[in-house]
Amino acid sequence: MSSTEGADAALTEIELQILKGLERLGGGYQQRNLWKYIGIDSKTGLAILARLEKRGFITREKVGSGRRGVYVVKLTEKAYRLLSKLCERPQEPATADFSPLPSGLRVLLSVPCTYCPYSDRCGISFISPVNCELLTKWSRHLS
Repeated sequence: MSSTEGADAALTEIELQILKGLERLGGGYQQRNLWKYIGIDSKTGLAILARLEKRGFITREKVGSGRRGVYVVKLTEKAYRLLSKLCERPQEPATADFSPLPSGLRVLLSVPCTYCPYSDRCGISFISPVNCELLTKWSRHLS
């Protein structure tokens, strides 16, 4: 269990994954689609969301009415403050002079995955090359 701002904010790994996942999704996401993104089943997820909501880290808002209504899960200011304290933003690599190397090797050495602190968890749950900010920035730089 991760311990953050005192006993009130002690989060399990999965609770932290949900909060970080919601942050990557812009702070809110449809509850029914959240399970696929995080990689858990809805039965487990609903209990976790209830705990997070009770502790003030998220809100759930019903959008629409009747049977067509869906819940949108949103981060609260408390969650944003906590995430900013826990932020582990990958650092840009130290600059090195790769100019003597062949261009193909220079490109390979510049891939951010080689220095990413999340590489051991990449492709699991919400950590993925598909939504990696560093990889996106790097690929745009190549064009």
